[in-house]
Amino acid sequence: MCGRYSLTSPEEAMRQLFDLPTASTAAWVTPRFNIAPSQTAPVLRHTEIGAGPKPTTMIWGLIPSWSQEQTGGQINARSETAAEKPSFRDAYRRRRCLIPADGFYEWQKIDGGKQPYWISRTDGATFVFAGLWENWTGGTSEASPRFTILTTTASEALRPIHHRMPVILGRQDFTAWLDPNQTPRTELFAPEQAPRMQVRPVSHRVNSPRNDDAACLESARIKPAPIKPAQGSLF
Repeated sequence: MCGRYSLTSPEEAMRQLFDLPTASTAAWVTPRFNIAPSQTAPVLRHTEIGAGPKPTTMIWGLIPSWSQEQTGGQINARSETAAEKPSFRDAYRRRRCLIPADGFYEWQKIDGGKQPYWISRTDGATFVFAGLWENWTGGTSEASPRFTILTTTASEALRPIHHRMPVILGRQDFTAWLDPNQTPRTELFAPEQAPRMQVRPVSHRVNSPRNDDAACLESARIKPAPIKPAQGSLF
């Protein structure tokens, strides 16, 4: 799964990655070290054909549009079943999105508790997770856009820590993923498509969603988990 992530990539890097005009990112990207469920985060969604992705913000935790009950929402959707599951199938067909991140956290069970790890790209570039979104109203006239992150089987490199990881898209797949007129290619969900990743233990400070500062990324002084070299190709 993916229950926390970070986004500290510079604004200019975001503009170049998504081919965005300068004005569109002015108040969109601010450094976030511990993005947690129910918080607002940067997302890109589809606009009219040819206009490119639209940067916006949404609440992390999708609630189906037909639901009348406000909950924390579903933060992850399994890529293997999202197309059929009632909570996600409409969004899967019509409302897909891109979620930028420069790293994500997973917790490994150890004697005496859990150790958080931060996973990032070996080249320092930005991840782009595949997501779904819905406008939830809860029977009111006010829409609340909310998103979820698609997950897939963990790559060999990450399995010692967790059995799931986010679906990570390559730049060449952004347009097709956002286009509601195209059916997603299931090959995109294969963990082998992910870029090379590195893993390091970090401070337990990240355990609390109230903490959102650089200290969350401080390396922990423990022996790292036995991580094998990643086999995924760069994009």
